[in-house]
Amino acid sequence: MENLKKSFKKINWKVNGRLFGFGTNPEIDWKIIFISTIVLATAVILLSIFIFIKIDKGEIFVVKKQVEEAEETFDVAVLRNTVSYYQDKALQFERIKNTKLSAVDPSL
Repeated sequence: MENLKKSFKKINWKVNGRLFGFGTNPEIDWKIIFISTIVLATAVILLSIFIFIKIDKGEIFVVKKQVEEAEETFDVAVLRNTVSYYQDKALQFERIKNTKLSAVDPSL
């Protein structure tokens, strides 16, 4: 355990008093940003490929296939009831449209 601590102490993370030398030179700053972006993008691409392969093989996000249910027959009686209901509504609407209301003008 002490050897591990000593080896981490030997690594110099700071350059000119700054972590990785960030902020000491613009060229170094851009190199750090560029390299970290490339590393992050590569990690995201590799993770995406890994997840795609696992999903394709069916190892993760497995969806159980449902047993096919028997086809339901078309109920003609329900259809006839529905059609007659809306025909009655259309007749009522036409009747309301065609009747003239005799309203007395209250201001007279």
